[in-house]
Order: sequence, then C-alpha cells, then structure tokens
Amino acid sequence: MDRNAKCVQQTQHPEVTEMMDLWVARAMEDGIDLTGEVLCQKWIKFADLAGIPMDKRLHLSDGWLAWFKARHNLKNRKQHGEAASADPEAVEQDQQRLQGLITECGYRLHDIFNMDETGLFYAYVLYHFA
Repeated sequence: MDRNAKCVQQTQHPEVTEMMDLWVARAMEDGIDLTGEVLCQKWIKFADLAGIPMDKRLHLSDGWLAWFKARHNLKNRKQHGEAASADPEAVEQDQQRLQGLITECGYRLHDIFNMDETGLFYAYVLYHFA
C-alpha cells in the first residue's frame, strides 16, 4: 500500500459538488469575486435545483468552506476600489520596480506620497480653472 497515494473522498451530494466545481471554474475565468457568502449561497441554490430536502443538506460550516477553498485553491484577499481589476503578479512586479527606483535614486520614505485620481483631478481643477 502506497502511503503517499491520496484517498478519494466521496461527497455526500456529488451532483451539487459537480455543479459547484463547474460554476467555480467559470466564475474564476470571468473574474467573479468568490467570497464565502457567495459560495454558500451557490451551494444552497444548486441543492434546490438538485431537489435535495432540507434535512439532508450539508451544514455549510467554516470547516466546509475551508475545505472547499483549499480544494479549489481559493485564497482570501481584501480588495478595495479598483483592486479587483489589477493583476496581482503585475502589481508585485511594479512594487519591486518602484522600490528599486526609490533606493537607486536615494529618496527617503518621508518624501514619498500616495495619490489617486481624485487628488490629480483636484489639482487639475485648481490649476486650470482658478
């Protein structure tokens, strides 16, 4: 017996699991934010479609959610504003590039500021219309 072989686990509701697997794959392709709440609501919707009686349904606990996320390699990330549209790998590369420039040019941390489009618009209006 091979100790490294993985054991195939049977799910209680394979029809719902199959629907969830297909939906998650499609949602990831479409860039949908897959929160724990969304995953649980989808499971309930698919259980309704499969006709699973309420007393036979899974208890969608934190443990179930952790197992499901691990199975699909889903990670928790907080995203604010336009963060959902940014490629995480590109962001990491740009952060490293900026840190290199800061070091190379000799900037001190207290000379570095963060500004978004709102600040740029405000400065534009003051400069052009004042």
